[in-house]
Amino acid sequence: MPTLRLTGLRRQFGSAVVLDGVDLIVESGTLCCLLGPSGSGKTTLLKLLAGQQESQGGTMLLDNRDITFTPAAARGFGFVPQNYALFPHLSVLENAAFSLDAEKLPAAEIKTRALEALRLVGAEAWAERRPQELSGGQQQRVALARVLALRPSLLLLDEPLSNLDAASRLEVREAIRGLVRATGVTVLCVLHDQKDAYAMADRLAVMRAGRIVQAGRPIDLYRRPADSWTATFLGAANLVPGKVTQVGAGEFVAETPVGEVRGALATPDEPPAAGDAITVCIRPECLKLDFMAPDENAFAGEIVSSLFQGDVSLHDFKTPQGTVLRIAEANPRQRVGSKAKVFAWAEPEDLVGLRR
Repeated sequence: MPTLRLTGLRRQFGSAVVLDGVDLIVESGTLCCLLGPSGSGKTTLLKLLAGQQESQGGTMLLDNRDITFTPAAARGFGFVPQNYALFPHLSVLENAAFSLDAEKLPAAEIKTRALEALRLVGAEAWAERRPQELSGGQQQRVALARVLALRPSLLLLDEPLSNLDAASRLEVREAIRGLVRATGVTVLCVLHDQKDAYAMADRLAVMRAGRIVQAGRPIDLYRRPADSWTATFLGAANLVPGKVTQVGAGEFVAETPVGEVRGALATPDEPPAAGDAITVCIRPECLKLDFMAPDENAFAGEIVSSLFQGDVSLHDFKTPQGTVLRIAEANPRQRVGSKAKVFAWAEPEDLVGLRR
């Protein structure tokens, strides 16, 4: 399967710039998920790749072959839109075979490829049924099979989980992951739910205002976001302002409203200087509660409110300086109303210094 490389892609509608110089690499045989708020350009990017719209600048390379202005049919890409667009009067097998009719293949080969595609997504048992007899998750699998029957070099998925209930989401999520493992197909998938993306993706790309602001492995983006906006977009985060006092070997020391802290730089190749402003990001699950203070990154305070959620409690922890930190405590205890002095603390690798 080929590698896709996008450089400086641009697209606007009237005066509205939708894609503002998109740079992205999707490695062969990987599942790359695009995340971003509504209007960030995710679906437009898929439509440019699918050939449904033309770019107004930049290049699209497929294994170093320029396909920027290649007709859609000649690109060999498969596109599954949010609307499954299955034909209600056709069986599942006929729907899966529909995209092959234009290929002028023998009828036996069309049926063989359609059944093969249905097997890949676990839908062969429904071959004779009609789409309206299937659940949403099952219909999504059939829509995938219809595109897979074409044996695309790149699979483009636009919000494949958006219209599904919780059980169907898990079902389709696993089907897509299994598809990548079984076939090695390269997938670029637009999602709006971060947890779905973490569970599915080999790589994530976060879009904002028509640009890719950060791309990489899901765990790297979550633990080392590029900036404050990305940190809060990807999950809950305590953001504390500070001033750098020391920098070295990818770490920093800073003075903050809750005291001196030591942590890791999100972008060690672009370190701040002593005296620079910095934002310290601490995920709620990285903060621990204890009755004894560790030597560093420990903050005295009290639990002022708690939200019990069974396996986790979300605490609001207030320091004497007035800073409130959100803490996610697994296997929670009853904390509110306790008179015991308590400390919140975090390991240095879990305090991340972000560009302001």
